[in-house]
Amino acid sequence: MRRAALLAFVAVVSFAGAFTFEAAGGDAAPGVDVRAASADTAHASSVHYAVAVTLQKGNEPLTLRIAGGSSRDRLVAHLSLGSMDGSVLMSKPFLYESAPSGFVVLGNISWLRLHLSERSPRSQVMTTLRSLTPSPLLHVIAEARLRAIGKPGTFAGPVAYDDPVVRTSLHQLAAGLEFRGLHVRVQVGRDGLIHRVRLTGRTADRKTTLNLRARLYDFGVPVQVMPPSPGSFTDPALEQLQA
Repeated sequence: MRRAALLAFVAVVSFAGAFTFEAAGGDAAPGVDVRAASADTAHASSVHYAVAVTLQKGNEPLTLRIAGGSSRDRLVAHLSLGSMDGSVLMSKPFLYESAPSGFVVLGNISWLRLHLSERSPRSQVMTTLRSLTPSPLLHVIAEARLRAIGKPGTFAGPVAYDDPVVRTSLHQLAAGLEFRGLHVRVQVGRDGLIHRVRLTGRTADRKTTLNLRARLYDFGVPVQVMPPSPGSFTDPALEQLQA
């Protein structure tokens, strides 16, 4: 039960908050290659981001906001969904997951520590971690049929909902729902990297809509991780050794 409480918030990482779509990093130079920009963004040493995914059914929108930063070995992601919030921190070889606000775990314990070396790259934990970074969006952009529109560096186009890469990339972000009529809009900055993304879609019955907006910034700026202090987290692997 204690671990279930700590993982409960991460299990709902399917949504994110709202931004005005506008150019970032200045207009891109004419002739920019959006696919090259996507690849370069994916290979940036680090990236900071604010993502917002809203699922709306009727008059009931549900939005989860993710503010974070990620690099090869580090991740910081702060999440909020309505009045509930939580955090996920990674500093290899450890992953820390906070209990959702309002959850009583045990005494001063409010974090779960996991050993990443014990996790398969295809495990649910690692899949969830990837969904907390821009990686899924960059995969979607790579599969989109984009064309230049408006001011330099702005691209838009449809995305095939049944593309296997798209389905896998959006599974976590879209709460497991399948959205059709997907359309993406991308803004490339003058640094040749992707700074803004907007993705929209709807379910087959048209009852639920998807509206995702993301802002990427501070490329190359180190990601600072401050692990929880001893005594504030539980470590199942350590508990087994001490048993």
